[in-house]
Amino acid sequence: MSADGSVITRMYEALGRGDVDAALACLTDDARVWHSFDGAAHDRAAVRGQWEATVAAFPEQALADVRREPIAGGFVQRHVWTVRSAAGERKAWPCCIFVRIEDGLIARLDEYIDRAGSFEPPESGPVVTPGL
Repeated sequence: MSADGSVITRMYEALGRGDVDAALACLTDDARVWHSFDGAAHDRAAVRGQWEATVAAFPEQALADVRREPIAGGFVQRHVWTVRSAAGERKAWPCCIFVRIEDGLIARLDEYIDRAGSFEPPESGPVVTPGL
């Protein structure tokens, strides 16, 4: 598979449906997911727990304003992650991810997100990265 990003699209769509198993199927067995907010590279077991908690907290999730560019061994993607909480609150965060692909699966995902930097997305119309 090329670094076209289809595997990350499948991963985020699975999380948006609440299907953590399908999202994990997009990762290699030894994949690591690193977050800028905790500075740790997590294995699949840790990621499962994190994604299950995220799905429980945000039953509606989607990406908007996706911009993807190839890099050696994968791609970089900038997007806005939009969610609706179980209580109905809408939030969005600009994100940047660096993804390394091995044999068509995600071997490494480095996610840069400022969890304090959320904004309220519009109810209708396009969601875009603030300031662009």
